[in-house]
Amino acid sequence: MRRPIVPSSLIFVATALCALAMFTPAGAAASVPHIICPRQRPSIVTCCPVPVNAANGTSSSGKIVPCCTQASTCCTQASTCCTQASTCCPPTTCCTQTACCATPCTVGALTIASSPDPSTAGRKVVISGGLTSNPPPAGAPVVLWRELSGQSSFKQVAQTTTDGAGQYKFTLKPGMVNADQLFYVTANGLQSPTLDQHVKALVGLSGSHNAVVGHAMGSRGPTAASRAGQVVLIEQRGGGQWKVIARPRLGHGSNYGVMHRFTRSGTVALRTVLPGDSRNDRSGSGTLTVTVKR
Repeated sequence: MRRPIVPSSLIFVATALCALAMFTPAGAAASVPHIICPRQRPSIVTCCPVPVNAANGTSSSGKIVPCCTQASTCCTQASTCCTQASTCCPPTTCCTQTACCATPCTVGALTIASSPDPSTAGRKVVISGGLTSNPPPAGAPVVLWRELSGQSSFKQVAQTTTDGAGQYKFTLKPGMVNADQLFYVTANGLQSPTLDQHVKALVGLSGSHNAVVGHAMGSRGPTAASRAGQVVLIEQRGGGQWKVIARPRLGHGSNYGVMHRFTRSGTVALRTVLPGDSRNDRSGSGTLTVTVKR
């Protein structure tokens, strides 16, 4: 009886395959750590990059979960996560690297802002901002520069220092800002953007709250700027619009007066408007309500 003859090469291949199976760990692919990332959807804001310790992290399941998976949270670094939505800044806010923010500040940036803007002549104006760096510079000298309307150069107005958070503030007293002007600040060799401060003139209107059809009624008022000879507009509201009913000129002291006769009875709203120019924005008085009777 003949025995089947098996080639020795086939025996060698089979033996090699068995040896590889014995030395290869079962389920090796399952033991490789995986990173679970939030699925890209319009409602999910991807704010957290892959954690820096992802390659070394381990868990019972062999998987690592990134820190930020909620749309209302944001991260500043891979290993730092802000979990409260209230700690996140709006996109236009500039902040330091340690804060949870969408727009980080450039190190050494110098900011400037004013309140109110536009302001009203004769009222105080607050100029404020900050010198951003890490850590914030406390006690840094800050100089305020101003260019008045009609001038061609900036002059130093005031000087202060930053507080412990790198912030500064200038309070300009009433009477210092009566017309449009430009501001900027300098500190630590830096210069802020130029701030264009708009100012409205203070316009007054007074007169009787009662009138009779066909009889003249007087109204008058001052303005807070020296504008002798300039025309102001007396406007009456009707049909949902303001219409000009008189154009008196300002006299000495920037005062005006006008007489007007109403042709219909009813309740009338009046105001005075000073057209805008290079010194002030278009400015208006408060409304004077007049009851016209027959």
